[in-house]
Amino acid sequence: MHKSRMSAIGMVLLFGLLGCGGDEQEAQQNGQPAAAEQQGGSTQQVSVKVVPVEHRNLQAWVYSQGTARSRQREFLTFTQQGVVSHVDEELRVGSPVGAGQLIAHQAPERVQADLQAARAALAEAEANLELAKVTRQRYETLIEQRSASQQELDQAVVQVEQATAARDNSRAQLAQAQLTVDESRLVSPIDGVLARLNIEKGRYFMPSVVQTNTEQNALRTVPALVIDPNRFEVRVDLPSYDFRQIENGARAVIGGEPPKDGRDVDPLIGDGRVAGKVYAISPSLDPETRTFEVIMHTEGENPGLQDGEFVAVWIALPALQDSLAVPLEVLRYRNDQSFLFVVDKESGRVNERRVELGQQAGAFRAVIDGVEEGELVVSDGRAALYDGQRVRILEADGEAE
Repeated sequence: MHKSRMSAIGMVLLFGLLGCGGDEQEAQQNGQPAAAEQQGGSTQQVSVKVVPVEHRNLQAWVYSQGTARSRQREFLTFTQQGVVSHVDEELRVGSPVGAGQLIAHQAPERVQADLQAARAALAEAEANLELAKVTRQRYETLIEQRSASQQELDQAVVQVEQATAARDNSRAQLAQAQLTVDESRLVSPIDGVLARLNIEKGRYFMPSVVQTNTEQNALRTVPALVIDPNRFEVRVDLPSYDFRQIENGARAVIGGEPPKDGRDVDPLIGDGRVAGKVYAISPSLDPETRTFEVIMHTEGENPGLQDGEFVAVWIALPALQDSLAVPLEVLRYRNDQSFLFVVDKESGRVNERRVELGQQAGAFRAVIDGVEEGELVVSDGRAALYDGQRVRILEADGEAE
């Protein structure tokens, strides 16, 4: 009786274990296709947008900022202290002035008197010289007639030399007096515009008030400033690694926004932009900032700039003609390596390609190696891509092909 009961319990346990093992095996068999499908990604598709690899003309630019200055700026000041007795009432800051036009002068009485005295002294010295020359000629004649001694002729020669020296000294004094008169007058040396006028009629001026240690102080204290409003230059400091890329005569765009299209080899001048050209490149670096100076000149008349204006500057690098290029948006980076995804239309999958990149120009980058013209590269996808993933290509309106 007891053995029969034990046998029955053993049979029940055996069938239970067999049943569990069958269920587990069936579950494993049913789960294998799902796992394989998830691992291989054979049915998963990602919608992407693509662009073709094309040849383009690439124009790269170096950006910087600088201050526009008139290429001809004349700071006018008095060298002597004194009362400003005259300021042209017709002139205002911004008024045009011509070369030789009087802007202001100090009290002229003293300097004019000194000038007249110097002129009179020169006239007397020239008269004495003429008399000395006549005397010398008379003694030369008397020597030939044996009516005068050699000593008398020698004295006449010395008198001519002394009179010549006195004449030359009088000329120098007259020039000094004329310079003093000129320095008491502010006269525009160029055709231009009056940019600064820091004096008033009746005010006492002292040269010591003019401070030239900084540009700001000079503009604030100098009596007058005249500039040429038609020709400007811009000076910028660039980092040392740009030195071998910048060339004399290179085109420059001053002001406005940078060109954004890689095809924009020759950007239109407008919307606040001014055409310019690289005029000079410093061959030495600033030891503190490790930068070098580049000077650009504007082209044409009336550039529309203000003296002292802070402007953006774009300097053109040598252009790449008909270079294989891709948009920046298609490029990806991993471990300092650049790559992109190329679509194989026959298999509907993407291939990860490493590429060697060249010059960047606007929204495009030159490709030296890794892709060929006409290949389709992924520019936008809704999920992270991996090598061999199935994709479907979206057209511009968002519908799949």
